[in-house]
Amino acid sequence: PGLLPACRTFLLPGAAGRVASALGPFVGCRGEGHSCAELWRRRGGAGSGGGAGGRTALAAKVVDPEEAKLQEESKRLRLAVPFLRAVRQKRGRAKALQMQIDGLNLPEEEILAKATEIQKLADAVVPFEKLLKAVEALAESAELARGTDELAELAREEVSELEEQLEVLRETVQLAMLPSDPQDDAGTIIMEIRPGVGGDEAALWVADLLLIYENYAEQEGMEWKVLDISGHEAGGIKEASVSISGDQAYSKLKFESGVHRVQRVPATETQGRTHTSTAVLAVMPVLEETVITINIKDVEIKTCRAGGPGGQNVNKLETAVHAVHLPTGLAVFSRVERTQGANKRNALLWLQAKLDKIEADKRLKERSDIYSSQVGTGDRSEKVRTYNYKDARVTDHRLRQNFPIANILGGRLQEVSRLLRIQEQGEKLKAFEEEMKETR
Repeated sequence: PGLLPACRTFLLPGAAGRVASALGPFVGCRGEGHSCAELWRRRGGAGSGGGAGGRTALAAKVVDPEEAKLQEESKRLRLAVPFLRAVRQKRGRAKALQMQIDGLNLPEEEILAKATEIQKLADAVVPFEKLLKAVEALAESAELARGTDELAELAREEVSELEEQLEVLRETVQLAMLPSDPQDDAGTIIMEIRPGVGGDEAALWVADLLLIYENYAEQEGMEWKVLDISGHEAGGIKEASVSISGDQAYSKLKFESGVHRVQRVPATETQGRTHTSTAVLAVMPVLEETVITINIKDVEIKTCRAGGPGGQNVNKLETAVHAVHLPTGLAVFSRVERTQGANKRNALLWLQAKLDKIEADKRLKERSDIYSSQVGTGDRSEKVRTYNYKDARVTDHRLRQNFPIANILGGRLQEVSRLLRIQEQGEKLKAFEEEMKETR
């Protein structure tokens, strides 16, 4: 309709889904003394033959009304179609749940379950509702701003404020639509650091890194607890394991996993040559709901004297615990507590956190063994960050950006962490858009 008003021999079907099957008779139609194929060409159709090109052009002109409406709203809100489609689905779901709560005589536990789901949906729906209102307000203010009086001047100021507000709301909606990682909510992490390549200098570098993270934890108001630490015979640290607890501890520190490379002149170097060494770091979340579910038969436990400060209890009694998970080979050593029972619980909790981390990453379709990927081989090429003392800079290779080395050595990692989170969100946004395109 509207395309061939003169043709009474052939009528376009009303349903868009049947247009393709109707193209064949359309091309060969003869009616009212004209060729439909010729008329199709005159109306902007493709190809002198009116064949495949004409069929493609017609198909391009057939647009799903709902999709067209969505495209129009996407331009008006300046929100990508995949996000708009997804947030509207969430909005519809929230409304349906609310209607069920209001209109049905439901058991209390079912009401609670639906209310909980509505609350989760609100993270995206509420800012989307605000976005809709802000866009309407912007249109009204922009209309008033066309004038020359004092009211127009006020409207222009409001337009500027609303545009800033809209950018924040769009970002909030988009981020709320991203798949969440439950591990990011972990308020406690276990961090392990060990030397990579570089010999004695690598052990010294581990000690320096440990101080960096201790300073960072103090700045962020986090609790710092040493789980295990082994000194190196030539100085420095052979291996260290610490627990860090605080608000969003894993979210803030997860990007520290990997190989940290240092380029400097070691204190033991007599000829002033620059050496390159590495330390390898792994970060594992300990979720609040972490429960020790390891089959004790799968764990080999050995006890020994802890040694170090703590009095006769740790020096004469076997309070330290070395635990090995036999199926995976994961091993931990806990000796900071004063009793064997407390160290045993620490060791099992530690093992559980490692196993949970591996399983969680499998479910998230990341690497099959995140712990091994984090630890790596310690090779100089597997780096996430390089600390160059000579040039007084730290290069984060994921961000491809340099930072003053004094800030990083002082534990001021906040800006690096913020930028890495932004980068991660950008990657998730891109992946989400691609996923929505594929499912469309």
